[in-house]
Amino acid sequence: MGKVTDGLLGGISGKVGNLVFYQVNGETLIRSIPGAGTGINSSLQTYHQKAFVLAQDFLSPLKKEIAIGFGAFKVGTKRGIDRAKSLLLKNAIYPSEGLPVLQPQKVLVSSGDLTGVRGALLTIAEPGKFRIEWIVNSWNGSARDGDKTFVVIYDTREPRVFSIQGEGYRKDGFQDVQFPWVSIEDAAVYVYFSFYSERSGKIEFSDSVCLGRIEI
Repeated sequence: MGKVTDGLLGGISGKVGNLVFYQVNGETLIRSIPGAGTGINSSLQTYHQKAFVLAQDFLSPLKKEIAIGFGAFKVGTKRGIDRAKSLLLKNAIYPSEGLPVLQPQKVLVSSGDLTGVRGALLTIAEPGKFRIEWIVNSWNGSARDGDKTFVVIYDTREPRVFSIQGEGYRKDGFQDVQFPWVSIEDAAVYVYFSFYSERSGKIEFSDSVCLGRIEI
């Protein structure tokens, strides 16, 4: 049986791959494991290098989902993940005691001009299943009834990612989701949610929202 925790990252600590989770004033933050350096860099250069590595490590398991959610930003040699990384570095990483730390609730797995999610709520419907509910805001801005859902489930402990594209509509107001993995004990599962539209042969996404962490 799981529950949705407040604070999105409550309770996690320890090392996962190249990432270290730790608690500060009840909030879980993420930083990279320091690596061996070469040469002498300024403090600012070192900070930016560590921030870049931290962003890279967090986004790496999400490559497929980022390619979908940021598909509109693929132009020439630029890829969607370049845009996702840029937004992460700008909005989801900040300095703490001279080191970059990451806030997963501010990470985007999709981005675009489509009117976004309103009033989304994540709850456990039954063991092994959760429900996403939202306020139907069709005809608000660019939102329409037929906009489809994009759900990304990210277990940072393994790490492993599962996504569900187009199984619900904005007009529905809710979507039930089965956990994709048989073994979910000690999982650190974060859920990201957004809408996308398919009109005139063009796919457009909304900015995603992080709905929280499911504690198993």
